[in-house]
Amino acid sequence: MKVSLKQQAYQTIRTKILNCEYAPNSYLNEEQLCKEINVSRTPVRDALSRLEQENLIKILPKKGVVVAPLNINEINMIYETRVLLEPYILATYGNRIDDDHFNKLKNIISESDSLIKLVTTSSSADLTKIHELDDAFHKLIVCSSENPYFIQCYKNMSAQNTRLRILSGSLNKDRLEKTQIEHIEIANEIIKRNYKKAADTLEAHLMASKDAAFNVILSGGFEL
Repeated sequence: MKVSLKQQAYQTIRTKILNCEYAPNSYLNEEQLCKEINVSRTPVRDALSRLEQENLIKILPKKGVVVAPLNINEINMIYETRVLLEPYILATYGNRIDDDHFNKLKNIISESDSLIKLVTTSSSADLTKIHELDDAFHKLIVCSSENPYFIQCYKNMSAQNTRLRILSGSLNKDRLEKTQIEHIEIANEIIKRNYKKAADTLEAHLMASKDAAFNVILSGGFEL
């Protein structure tokens, strides 16, 4: 029962942070969290400890719990880490992406293609699934390393990307199409077993994504 309550508290608070129901830089009240989730302090404190390890909150002595900021500096650090991590994994462990994993990459690209075409023709189209597929593409590459530290690091950065997307309200449709093209280019190099070229292409893709993220922050009027 205790494990279940801890997981419930963790998932509830984490989801609200990712959905920006708890906004960046806002303070969380431990007692209020207990009331919202209907649990005691122990599961909430356990959840907060886990979320601090994921860099989603900061526990400040004598001040309280604050939701991690999402600004130019944060985005810069996230992409600095991704550019160091993901191309290295692809160049070093790309040979572990077997036919089964490559077919999954192709399926991700194919499903994304259909959804992106829908988005470009409908202003009311839901972008959530496209975001999930984008994460799945990168996660598959990261997981090919079979290194749990790399995988956890990517999980943390993926959570920050989710918050950025929620805050932006929508993504530049032109950028969605370019992302799709870049994913196809990466996959083409993987199937040719040219892992160094695939890694270089992935790095260029991440740098373009970083520029797009900066534009979202700068044009969105968020507190920097």
